[in-house]
Amino acid sequence: MSQLTATALFISSLSLLSFSSLAAEPSADDGAFSGDAKIGFIYTKTDETSMSVNSGATLKYEEALWHHKAAFSTYYTKGNESDDGTNKNKTVYDVKYDMTDSLFVFGNAKYEHDQFATYREQVLLVSGFGATLIDSSNSKLDVGAGPGYRYSKRQAFDEDLPNNSEDEVIANLFIEGDSKITDGLELGGGVRMDYGESNTTTTTHVYLKNKLMESLSLLIDAEYIYNSVVATGKEHDEIYSTISLNYDF
Repeated sequence: MSQLTATALFISSLSLLSFSSLAAEPSADDGAFSGDAKIGFIYTKTDETSMSVNSGATLKYEEALWHHKAAFSTYYTKGNESDDGTNKNKTVYDVKYDMTDSLFVFGNAKYEHDQFATYREQVLLVSGFGATLIDSSNSKLDVGAGPGYRYSKRQAFDEDLPNNSEDEVIANLFIEGDSKITDGLELGGGVRMDYGESNTTTTTHVYLKNKLMESLSLLIDAEYIYNSVVATGKEHDEIYSTISLNYDF
């Protein structure tokens, strides 16, 4: 099965499940869209260190017990004569269904394309169960775990395995949360691990969001990625730190 077919089947299944459930159990909630868009400066440390621009957008939809989130982000830095820099984009779709006040099931689809790192393309499909450990007016903390599928393809210029692709079953676990420190200041982050035989990826991210006016905020965030298996000459860890203006809608 190709990665595109697997992705289509996964998203189609989630969509059919969500819409059929909503149709079977009408709710007084009308549902609501929200989202944000950002653009700013990025500091990266992969094989080299550089600074340039980043952008991203997020769209959320919530209705009754269902929570949908789609996000797209880009990271770009111009390299020098000895380095190609960073040229990466990521698309993520998350869906969550609340079974009780503290238990939920989730699904996640993620596609990454990186022009210069070890893995040129990665497709991840994950589903599982989670629990809300903290849910107050100011703070929330979720944990979850489940099985998944990963397709990865290396670069054509890889010294070890050029154009090599892997299809494998993986195990996923995550913890994420956020806290409202003041009316205009929010802190959040999380850790995600995707374990597989060919490679294990651990991603840690944190962010600080400071509201400047009604819909405009200053967003400072950092993402640390560690791959257990990389190509010869490549670094195991990647750091992406951004300072952005964030517009909420």
